[in-house]
Amino acid sequence: MSKLKMIENEKDFCCCQRHKLPVVSIVLDPKLSRNQRLLCTECIENTDFDAKVVGLKKMISLIEEAQLKKMEKVEYVIVNQIELIEQLYSMVNQMKSFAIQQFDQQFAIINEWIKNLQQQRSEQSHYSFYEELENIVMKQIKADDYCQQFIHKIKKKNNCWTSKLYPKLELFKAFVEYKKCKEVLSNLDLSSENLAQNQQQQQIKIKSESQLNYEKQELLQKSEIKFKLIDQSVKQNQVCKSIVFDSSGSIMVSTQNNDIIVWSLINGTIKLVKTLSGHTSLVQCLVASKKQNSFISCSLDKTIRCWQSQNYEWNSSQPYQKHTDYIMCIILSSNEDLLFSGSDDKSIKVWKVDFNQNKLTFLYSLDKHNNRIMSLSLNQSENQLVSCASSQNQIIIWERREKDKYEFKYFVKQSIKDHGFKVKFIKENQFIWITGEQALDRLYVFELIQGVYQENQDKTVQLITNYKDCDEFHFSIIYNKERNLIVVRHKKYIYIIREINDGNYKIEDQLNFDTYYIYGNITNNGKYLVCWDAKREGYSTYELLNI
Repeated sequence: MSKLKMIENEKDFCCCQRHKLPVVSIVLDPKLSRNQRLLCTECIENTDFDAKVVGLKKMISLIEEAQLKKMEKVEYVIVNQIELIEQLYSMVNQMKSFAIQQFDQQFAIINEWIKNLQQQRSEQSHYSFYEELENIVMKQIKADDYCQQFIHKIKKKNNCWTSKLYPKLELFKAFVEYKKCKEVLSNLDLSSENLAQNQQQQQIKIKSESQLNYEKQELLQKSEIKFKLIDQSVKQNQVCKSIVFDSSGSIMVSTQNNDIIVWSLINGTIKLVKTLSGHTSLVQCLVASKKQNSFISCSLDKTIRCWQSQNYEWNSSQPYQKHTDYIMCIILSSNEDLLFSGSDDKSIKVWKVDFNQNKLTFLYSLDKHNNRIMSLSLNQSENQLVSCASSQNQIIIWERREKDKYEFKYFVKQSIKDHGFKVKFIKENQFIWITGEQALDRLYVFELIQGVYQENQDKTVQLITNYKDCDEFHFSIIYNKERNLIVVRHKKYIYIIREINDGNYKIEDQLNFDTYYIYGNITNNGKYLVCWDAKREGYSTYELLNI
């Protein structure tokens, strides 16, 4: 039961005459106001009372007894209600467990069904020359007849699997997807007429989808992309250094000093879901899986953590530490089996990633830079890694060689001496690098010429001149191939850059945040940009529109 506590302090009680003496008695007269009922010793000596007078201590005791009785009744009601709600929680949890069990059983049936069909396909891919020769010579079985026999066999097996699955689906009739599941099951009809019709429809679908994709790409190439502000209502006064999105684009993960924040993202609007703690210093960078609900974080505490979502709860791995100084950047291979981390200790560490087990395994270190690593990028085939360090002329190409191990290849020569904090492969044999010091504001294009990456000075992009500020490594260069879209944060601006028909690059739009501290990312489909900036101390969401 909650402990009783009087709001007022007994020492603060004062009689209405302001005698500056302790209150000792109470007049039980309904005609008097609150303060007039309080009496000190001087009030008692100089005043006559028609009503009953009770000592203060006794009155406090009487009130406490009444409050205790009231609280006993309140406690009884609350405890009873909580017990009932806990029973409700337990029953709902049981229903959840039952539902999960049923779904797991359905998954098992469907997976076995698929394996069985794959086995049938594998069996049909092997044949005996002698048997087939015999069939041809004896004209025993025609191809069409054999196909009909095979379809009949598959149909029988499908009926068997459907009979196993259907009763479990019946438990979830209320779901919208139930009706769709029944439609899919009915589409498994393998009659010759339906089979021919399905093949024809599939060919038409593939052709139309191909045509639509071509027309869509043509439209994207011709149109321009502009920023359209959607929302700036979400505030966060603590710095956010990194933002990533899950594979579906419905979950956003960002940083808040040492913590990590999980948000829902719906139509460009974000809503707080959960705060995750684990790192003991500023979280520097995040990378998210595009295949499952997992992401990786690195921090100034010199550690890397894996995070995995299970039943709407995020679980952190142990902290992995191989770096001896701050970790500045991390990137993930397209297969999501390798992680590369760059650090102030001048090294790049290579890790094996296992998102299913939510763990990392250290493999080896790449050590050729003589300053802190600021940015990393893999080309499309992932046979080359490019890295840049904070010192001047510090771009290195690493090559994947024996046993898929990356090894030093060479330092890239540059026409200028300038610190650069961002590098990104845009094509298989082309990467861009951006200056970071006050003196220059340019994007340089490097292309593979006669086996060596060299500047293509004709493709250099001049950014907005700013001799006051330096750039920084946070908010890496983002490339979206489908939309021919490059997003670059440089000093106080965020740029949209695209490749035009002659192979050069063009700035299509830019946002001026009027602050050096801007951090953000775009969704995987290239539709939304979400960023945090220090001037607004909050998040801004923009839609990237084709105009």
